[in-house]
Amino acid sequence: MKVEGGVGLWRWVLFWTIALGGTAFDLATKAMIFERVGPPPAPSVPIVPHILELHTSQNTGALWGFGSGLPHSSEVFAGLSVIAAILICYWLFFMGAASSSVLTVALALIMAGALGNCYDRLAYGHVRDFMHFHVDEIGFDCAIFNFADNMLVAGAITLVLYALRADDRGSGAKAEPVVASFQTHAAPGIAAESAERAHPA
Repeated sequence: MKVEGGVGLWRWVLFWTIALGGTAFDLATKAMIFERVGPPPAPSVPIVPHILELHTSQNTGALWGFGSGLPHSSEVFAGLSVIAAILICYWLFFMGAASSSVLTVALALIMAGALGNCYDRLAYGHVRDFMHFHVDEIGFDCAIFNFADNMLVAGAITLVLYALRADDRGSGAKAEPVVASFQTHAAPGIAAESAERAHPA
C-alpha cells in the first residue's frame, strides 16, 4: 500500500514504531533511575566499578553544559528539537527519503532521541541524564548521558555511514539529494540535540 508521496505504509509504521518506542523507552528508564537512585546530588550507584555508574544529573545546556547559563536555554534547545523533528518528517515523507530503509531507521532513532530530551526540557526545564562512563586508570571521563543521547548518536553515525557509501546505494540513490539537503539545513538542530552530555554542575 502506498500513501502520499509514494512512500509505502510499511515505512511509516517502521519509522513511528522506532521513534515512539524509543521515546517511551528513554522516558521510562529516566523515570526508573531517578526514582531508584534519586535526583542529584544523590550518591552514584556503581555498575562496573571505576568504569560505569548510575549518576543522576540535570542538564540545562548542550555539550559539556554549553549554553546552560543562557536565558531560557531549555526552551531554546527544545525549540531546536521541534524544528529538527519537523524537518525529519518533511525529508522522509515529502522528499522521498523514506524510500531507503536505512535512512528511515537512522532518522527514526534521531527522532526518538530528540523527542525524549525535548519532553524533559518542556516538562522539567532540564534533561535527565544518569549514565556515567569513565576509565579511571587512564584518566578518561565521559560526560553523563541517557538513552536518548545514545539513539541520537547511533542515528547520526548511521547517516554519516550511509552518505559515505554513495557508490553502493542501488535503489537508495535517489535519496542522495535528500541526504545532502538534510545535512545542510537540519544538521544545526540535530547537532544541538545530539550534544546532551553535560557533566553535573
